[in-house]
Amino acid sequence: MTSRWDTIGSVLTLLIAGLVSCVGDYTPKPRGYFRIERDSLTYSLLYNSTLPYTFEIPTEARVDTTEASRGWVNVAYPSWRVTLYGSYLEASSEGLQQAWTDGEALVRRQQSVHSVSEKAFEHPEAEVWGSLFLLEGESASPIQFMLTDRRHRFFRGALYFDFEPKADSIAPVVDYLQQDIIRLMETFYWK
Repeated sequence: MTSRWDTIGSVLTLLIAGLVSCVGDYTPKPRGYFRIERDSLTYSLLYNSTLPYTFEIPTEARVDTTEASRGWVNVAYPSWRVTLYGSYLEASSEGLQQAWTDGEALVRRQQSVHSVSEKAFEHPEAEVWGSLFLLEGESASPIQFMLTDRRHRFFRGALYFDFEPKADSIAPVVDYLQQDIIRLMETFYWK
């Protein structure tokens, strides 16, 4: 038969062992990074009769054409909480030049940007010329681009995250989306 003191001793031993095992360095887990899963990437043609242009987008993206009458379109990636905002403008040659200058100014105004690299783009058969801007560092919009027909049509796109982005944690997503945006630019056609 077990005495009362043996039971109390066993409980105390377990309690002390539990307390001693809890003493140690605690390191909180860092916030997680995006989980990237893009096994079979397929694209489809964005076609809306109201939009004055068309291009290919990934089938995983969701398109908002609420402002299609203005020529604007938003391409969202819900799983990554990021949206590509696209705006359109028809203008005279002077207005087109001003739109281009304003677009470059928007790129340069990004806060905490270490560098901006610009890549020229041209697809003369489709009458599409433009630039892709990649912003390195803490930027609200790490990828932006502009396209024009050099006569009277202008399209500008800017990628924005739905939260305050940290450059190192969004880098894998930005790399994937850069590929999508280059595909968009390569398949962009005016109607």
